[in-house]
Amino acid sequence: MTQLERRIRGKKWNLLNREVINGAHAGNIFRVDVLDHKKQRGSYVYKEFATERNNEIVMYGKLTDTIEKFSKTVHVWDTAPQAILMQDLKLPVKDNYPNLTVKDKKELLSAILHKLSDLHLTNLKRSNTELPIHQINVEWRNWCLEELKKLCTTHHWAKSDWMKIIEDTYDQLSIDSYEVRSPLVLTHGDPHLENIFHYHEDIWLIDWEWAAIGSPLRDITILLQDIYDLKLINFVHNLYWKLLKGTELAIVEEGYKKDFNYLYIDHTTMMLAWEIHKYYQGYTDEDRIKEMTEFKIREISRIAKEESDH
Repeated sequence: MTQLERRIRGKKWNLLNREVINGAHAGNIFRVDVLDHKKQRGSYVYKEFATERNNEIVMYGKLTDTIEKFSKTVHVWDTAPQAILMQDLKLPVKDNYPNLTVKDKKELLSAILHKLSDLHLTNLKRSNTELPIHQINVEWRNWCLEELKKLCTTHHWAKSDWMKIIEDTYDQLSIDSYEVRSPLVLTHGDPHLENIFHYHEDIWLIDWEWAAIGSPLRDITILLQDIYDLKLINFVHNLYWKLLKGTELAIVEEGYKKDFNYLYIDHTTMMLAWEIHKYYQGYTDEDRIKEMTEFKIREISRIAKEESDH
Protein backbone atom coordinates (compact mmCIF):
# COMPACT_ATOMS: atom_id res chain seq x y z
CA MET A 1 0.00 0.00 0.00
CA THR A 2 1.39 3.40 -0.95
CA GLN A 3 1.61 6.35 1.44
CA LEU A 4 -1.10 8.08 -0.57
CA GLU A 5 -3.43 5.10 -0.10
CA ARG A 6 -2.67 4.98 3.64
CA ARG A 7 -3.42 8.64 4.04
CA ILE A 8 -6.69 8.46 2.13
CA ARG A 9 -7.71 5.45 4.21
CA GLY A 10 -6.68 7.33 7.36
CA LYS A 11 -9.37 9.91 6.53
CA LYS A 12 -11.86 7.02 6.32
CA TRP A 13 -12.19 7.56 2.58
CA ASN A 14 -12.02 4.99 -0.20
CA LEU A 15 -9.64 5.69 -3.08
CA LEU A 16 -11.47 5.12 -6.36
CA ASN A 17 -8.90 6.33 -8.85
CA ARG A 18 -5.64 8.22 -9.14
CA GLU A 19 -3.68 9.68 -12.04
CA VAL A 20 -0.32 11.40 -12.27
CA ILE A 21 -0.35 15.09 -13.14
CA ASN A 22 2.70 15.61 -15.31
CA GLY A 23 4.65 18.83 -15.57
CA ALA A 24 7.67 20.74 -14.27
CA HIS A 25 6.76 20.14 -10.63
CA ALA A 26 8.89 20.02 -7.50
CA GLY A 27 7.64 16.65 -6.28
CA ASN A 28 4.88 14.20 -7.22
CA ILE A 29 1.33 15.33 -7.94
CA PHE A 30 -1.74 13.12 -8.34
CA ARG A 31 -5.39 13.75 -9.07
CA VAL A 32 -7.43 11.38 -6.90
CA ASP A 33 -11.11 10.44 -6.88
CA VAL A 34 -12.48 9.26 -3.56
CA LEU A 35 -15.63 8.15 -1.80
CA ASP A 36 -15.76 9.90 1.57
CA HIS A 37 -17.21 8.71 4.88
CA LYS A 38 -20.63 10.05 3.79
CA LYS A 39 -20.47 7.97 0.60
CA GLN A 40 -20.07 11.11 -1.51
CA ARG A 41 -17.64 11.24 -4.41
CA GLY A 42 -14.99 13.92 -4.47
CA SER A 43 -12.00 14.92 -6.59
CA TYR A 44 -8.77 16.15 -5.02
CA VAL A 45 -5.13 16.86 -5.82
CA TYR A 46 -2.44 15.23 -3.69
CA LYS A 47 0.97 16.95 -3.80
CA GLU A 48 3.95 15.14 -2.27
CA PHE A 49 6.98 17.41 -1.89
CA ALA A 50 10.56 16.72 -2.85
CA THR A 51 12.80 16.86 0.24
CA GLU A 52 14.64 19.97 -0.90
CA ARG A 53 11.47 21.78 -2.02
CA ASN A 54 9.25 21.57 1.05
CA ASN A 55 9.08 25.26 2.00
CA GLU A 56 5.37 25.32 1.17
CA ILE A 57 4.77 23.02 4.14
CA VAL A 58 6.60 25.51 6.34
CA MET A 59 4.42 28.33 5.02
CA TYR A 60 1.23 26.37 5.72
CA GLY A 61 2.39 26.03 9.32
CA LYS A 62 2.99 29.77 9.66
CA LEU A 63 0.04 31.07 7.64
CA THR A 64 -2.72 28.50 8.10
CA ASP A 65 -5.55 30.97 8.73
CA THR A 66 -4.54 33.25 5.86
CA ILE A 67 -3.99 30.55 3.28
CA GLU A 68 -7.39 28.97 4.06
CA LYS A 69 -9.07 32.12 2.72
CA PHE A 70 -7.25 31.98 -0.60
CA SER A 71 -6.61 28.27 -1.21
CA LYS A 72 -8.75 25.11 -1.13
CA THR A 73 -6.38 23.05 1.02
CA VAL A 74 -8.03 20.12 2.80
CA HIS A 75 -5.16 18.50 4.72
CA VAL A 76 -1.45 19.05 5.37
CA TRP A 77 0.95 16.24 6.37
CA ASP A 78 4.19 17.53 7.87
CA THR A 79 5.65 14.07 8.46
CA ALA A 80 7.69 12.35 5.75
CA PRO A 81 6.83 12.33 2.96
CA GLN A 82 5.42 15.83 3.48
CA ALA A 83 2.32 16.46 1.40
CA ILE A 84 -0.89 18.44 1.02
CA LEU A 85 -4.35 17.50 -0.20
CA MET A 86 -6.30 20.17 -2.10
CA GLN A 87 -9.72 20.26 -3.64
CA ASP A 88 -9.46 19.67 -7.37
CA LEU A 89 -9.86 23.12 -8.91
CA LYS A 90 -9.71 21.70 -12.45
CA LEU A 91 -7.54 23.67 -14.92
CA PRO A 92 -5.33 26.66 -14.11
CA VAL A 93 -6.43 29.87 -15.79
CA LYS A 94 -3.33 29.76 -18.01
CA ASP A 95 -4.78 26.84 -19.98
CA ASN A 96 -7.72 28.81 -21.31
CA TYR A 97 -6.28 32.32 -21.16
CA PRO A 98 -4.98 32.45 -24.78
CA ASN A 99 -8.47 31.60 -26.10
CA LEU A 100 -10.22 34.46 -24.28
CA THR A 101 -11.30 37.70 -25.92
CA VAL A 102 -9.54 40.88 -24.81
CA LYS A 103 -12.65 41.82 -22.83
CA ASP A 104 -12.70 38.46 -21.05
CA LYS A 105 -8.97 38.67 -20.35
CA LYS A 106 -9.47 42.05 -18.69
CA GLU A 107 -12.34 40.70 -16.59
CA LEU A 108 -10.23 37.73 -15.48
CA LEU A 109 -7.19 39.88 -14.70
CA SER A 110 -9.40 42.30 -12.79
CA ALA A 111 -10.75 39.43 -10.64
CA ILE A 112 -7.20 38.22 -9.95
CA LEU A 113 -6.04 41.72 -8.99
CA HIS A 114 -8.96 42.10 -6.59
CA LYS A 115 -8.03 38.78 -4.97
CA LEU A 116 -4.37 39.80 -4.65
CA SER A 117 -5.33 43.16 -3.19
CA ASP A 118 -7.46 41.29 -0.62
CA LEU A 119 -4.39 39.26 0.31
CA HIS A 120 -2.15 42.31 0.58
CA LEU A 121 -4.62 44.46 2.51
CA THR A 122 -5.82 41.68 4.82
CA ASN A 123 -2.31 41.16 6.08
CA LEU A 124 -1.15 44.77 6.08
CA LYS A 125 -0.96 44.89 9.89
CA ARG A 126 0.52 41.42 10.26
CA SER A 127 3.70 41.37 12.33
CA ASN A 128 5.43 38.08 11.67
CA THR A 129 9.19 38.18 12.03
CA GLU A 130 9.40 34.48 11.12
CA LEU A 131 8.54 35.17 7.50
CA PRO A 132 11.36 35.94 5.06
CA ILE A 133 11.69 39.46 3.68
CA HIS A 134 11.82 39.54 -0.10
CA GLN A 135 14.68 41.55 -1.55
CA ILE A 136 16.10 41.73 -5.05
CA ASN A 137 19.57 40.23 -5.49
CA VAL A 138 21.66 38.89 -8.39
CA GLU A 139 20.29 35.33 -8.29
CA TRP A 140 17.84 35.66 -11.19
CA ARG A 141 20.25 37.75 -13.24
CA ASN A 142 23.00 35.11 -12.94
CA TRP A 143 20.64 32.24 -13.74
CA CYS A 144 19.25 34.07 -16.76
CA LEU A 145 22.75 34.77 -18.10
CA GLU A 146 23.56 31.05 -17.82
CA GLU A 147 20.39 30.05 -19.68
CA LEU A 148 20.87 32.71 -22.37
CA LYS A 149 24.45 31.56 -22.90
CA LYS A 150 23.18 28.02 -23.43
CA LEU A 151 20.58 29.32 -25.88
CA CYS A 152 23.18 31.30 -27.85
CA THR A 153 25.41 28.23 -28.05
CA THR A 154 22.73 25.99 -29.53
CA HIS A 155 20.54 28.33 -31.66
CA HIS A 156 21.66 30.64 -34.45
CA TRP A 157 18.78 33.09 -33.87
CA ALA A 158 19.74 33.75 -30.24
CA LYS A 159 21.70 36.99 -29.80
CA SER A 160 24.63 37.52 -27.48
CA ASP A 161 23.44 41.14 -27.14
CA TRP A 162 20.60 39.80 -24.97
CA MET A 163 23.10 38.94 -22.23
CA LYS A 164 24.61 42.42 -22.47
CA ILE A 165 21.14 43.97 -22.08
CA ILE A 166 20.58 42.01 -18.87
CA GLU A 167 24.02 42.86 -17.48
CA ASP A 168 23.82 46.56 -18.38
CA THR A 169 20.30 46.91 -16.97
CA TYR A 170 21.24 45.46 -13.59
CA ASP A 171 24.48 47.45 -13.44
CA GLN A 172 23.20 50.83 -14.63
CA LEU A 173 20.04 50.79 -12.48
CA SER A 174 21.70 49.00 -9.51
CA ILE A 175 18.77 46.57 -9.55
CA ASP A 176 20.22 44.26 -6.91
CA SER A 177 20.52 47.03 -4.29
CA TYR A 178 17.03 48.47 -4.80
CA GLU A 179 14.97 49.06 -1.64
CA VAL A 180 11.20 48.98 -2.20
CA ARG A 181 9.14 52.12 -1.54
CA SER A 182 5.87 50.43 -0.69
CA PRO A 183 4.77 49.37 2.80
CA LEU A 184 5.59 45.70 3.28
CA VAL A 185 2.77 43.14 3.11
CA LEU A 186 2.38 39.39 2.88
CA THR A 187 2.91 38.36 -0.73
CA HIS A 188 2.09 35.03 -2.37
CA GLY A 189 5.41 35.11 -4.22
CA ASP A 190 4.52 33.10 -7.34
CA PRO A 191 1.07 34.07 -8.71
CA HIS A 192 1.68 33.40 -12.39
CA LEU A 193 -1.29 32.04 -14.32
CA GLU A 194 -0.42 28.37 -13.73
CA ASN A 195 -0.85 28.92 -9.99
CA ILE A 196 -4.23 30.66 -10.28
CA PHE A 197 -7.61 28.96 -10.68
CA HIS A 198 -11.08 30.31 -11.44
CA TYR A 199 -13.40 27.91 -9.65
CA HIS A 200 -17.03 28.36 -8.56
CA GLU A 201 -16.98 32.06 -9.49
CA ASP A 202 -13.95 32.84 -7.33
CA ILE A 203 -10.17 33.07 -7.68
CA TRP A 204 -7.95 30.59 -5.81
CA LEU A 205 -4.17 30.46 -5.40
CA ILE A 206 -1.91 27.43 -5.09
CA ASP A 207 1.85 26.98 -4.48
CA TRP A 208 2.72 29.19 -1.50
CA GLU A 209 6.36 28.05 -1.44
CA TRP A 210 7.74 31.54 -2.07
CA ALA A 211 5.41 33.48 0.27
CA ALA A 212 7.26 36.35 1.95
CA ILE A 213 6.92 39.86 3.27
CA GLY A 214 7.53 42.36 0.48
CA SER A 215 6.11 45.00 -1.79
CA PRO A 216 2.67 44.14 -3.19
CA LEU A 217 4.18 44.87 -6.60
CA ARG A 218 6.16 41.66 -6.18
CA ASP A 219 2.99 39.66 -6.86
CA ILE A 220 1.73 41.94 -9.62
CA THR A 221 4.94 41.77 -11.64
CA ILE A 222 5.01 37.97 -11.37
CA LEU A 223 1.38 37.79 -12.50
CA LEU A 224 2.43 39.62 -15.68
CA GLN A 225 4.93 36.95 -16.68
CA ASP A 226 2.31 34.98 -18.63
CA ILE A 227 0.97 38.08 -20.41
CA TYR A 228 2.48 38.95 -23.78
CA ASP A 229 0.40 41.98 -24.67
CA LEU A 230 1.66 45.47 -23.84
CA LYS A 231 -1.85 46.93 -23.61
CA LEU A 232 -2.86 44.30 -21.05
CA ILE A 233 0.37 44.84 -19.11
CA ASN A 234 -0.48 48.54 -18.87
CA PHE A 235 -4.06 47.62 -17.94
CA VAL A 236 -2.81 45.59 -14.97
CA HIS A 237 -0.35 48.31 -13.95
CA ASN A 238 -3.02 51.01 -13.98
CA LEU A 239 -5.84 48.98 -12.44
CA TYR A 240 -3.80 47.82 -9.46
CA TRP A 241 -2.78 51.40 -8.75
CA LYS A 242 -6.47 52.34 -8.72
CA LEU A 243 -7.24 49.46 -6.35
CA LEU A 244 -4.60 50.64 -3.87
CA LYS A 245 -5.49 54.33 -3.95
CA GLY A 246 -7.52 55.34 -0.93
CA THR A 247 -6.74 52.15 1.02
CA GLU A 248 -4.63 51.64 4.13
CA LEU A 249 -1.74 50.71 1.87
CA ALA A 250 -0.37 54.22 1.58
CA ILE A 251 2.04 54.44 -1.32
CA VAL A 252 2.67 57.48 -3.48
CA GLU A 253 2.43 57.08 -7.24
CA GLU A 254 6.14 57.63 -7.79
CA GLY A 255 6.96 54.85 -5.32
CA TYR A 256 4.39 52.57 -6.94
CA LYS A 257 5.94 53.07 -10.39
CA LYS A 258 9.45 52.59 -9.04
CA ASP A 259 8.58 49.33 -7.28
CA PHE A 260 6.75 48.12 -10.37
CA ASN A 261 9.65 48.84 -12.73
CA TYR A 262 12.43 47.33 -10.64
CA LEU A 263 10.47 44.23 -9.64
CA TYR A 264 9.18 43.80 -13.19
CA ILE A 265 12.74 43.79 -14.54
CA ASP A 266 13.89 41.26 -11.95
CA HIS A 267 10.89 38.97 -12.37
CA THR A 268 10.97 39.16 -16.16
CA THR A 269 14.62 38.12 -15.95
CA MET A 270 13.67 35.29 -13.57
CA MET A 271 10.86 34.02 -15.77
CA LEU A 272 12.97 34.26 -18.91
CA ALA A 273 15.51 31.94 -17.28
CA TRP A 274 12.71 29.57 -16.20
CA GLU A 275 11.11 29.49 -19.66
CA ILE A 276 14.44 28.66 -21.31
CA HIS A 277 15.05 26.00 -18.65
CA LYS A 278 11.64 24.44 -19.39
CA TYR A 279 12.38 24.58 -23.12
CA TYR A 280 15.44 22.39 -22.65
CA GLN A 281 13.30 19.99 -20.61
CA GLY A 282 10.96 19.63 -23.58
CA TYR A 283 7.98 21.65 -22.31
CA THR A 284 8.15 24.39 -24.98
CA ASP A 285 8.75 24.31 -28.72
CA GLU A 286 11.44 26.36 -30.46
CA ASP A 287 9.14 28.91 -32.10
CA ARG A 288 7.50 29.66 -28.78
CA ILE A 289 10.73 30.07 -26.79
CA LYS A 290 12.06 32.41 -29.48
CA GLU A 291 8.88 34.49 -29.28
CA MET A 292 8.90 34.59 -25.47
CA THR A 293 12.61 35.45 -25.26
CA GLU A 294 12.35 38.29 -27.74
CA PHE A 295 9.31 39.75 -25.96
CA LYS A 296 10.85 39.59 -22.48
CA ILE A 297 14.12 41.14 -23.64
CA ARG A 298 12.15 43.97 -25.26
CA GLU A 299 10.24 44.49 -22.01
CA ILE A 300 13.43 44.64 -19.95
CA SER A 301 14.86 47.17 -22.42
CA ARG A 302 11.64 49.22 -22.40
CA ILE A 303 11.44 49.50 -18.63
CA ALA A 304 15.19 50.14 -18.31
CA LYS A 305 14.89 53.03 -20.76
CA GLU A 306 11.88 54.39 -18.90
CA GLU A 307 13.83 54.37 -15.64
CA SER A 308 16.94 55.90 -17.23
CA ASP A 309 14.93 58.69 -18.87
CA HIS A 310 13.15 59.39 -15.60
